[in-house]
Amino acid sequence: MPITYVHIEWPDKQKDQIYSPSSVIENYFKIGDSITVNDFLKKNNEALAEASERVRKKFGYACTSAQAESHRIKEKSDEYESSKKVKIISIK
Repeated sequence: MPITYVHIEWPDKQKDQIYSPSSVIENYFKIGDSITVNDFLKKNNEALAEASERVRKKFGYACTSAQAESHRIKEKSDEYESSKKVKIISIK
């Protein structure tokens, strides 16, 4: 389960990165995508929940870092109108 980071640009051009304990997040985002904050938040929550579940299946406990990251992104996304766009810059 390789740790994966999704580098994004928020609607105000601020750069950020999302931590995922699993590369499964690559199934949710593609480099160059520009999606609404609302869709981004939904995909991010789904991706990090799936990543946390993969950790639970492998190690016997959920990934609290993925849960915390999901919460952090939710708080950050609340700063923007839901129809504004988030750009996916890279996935590493």
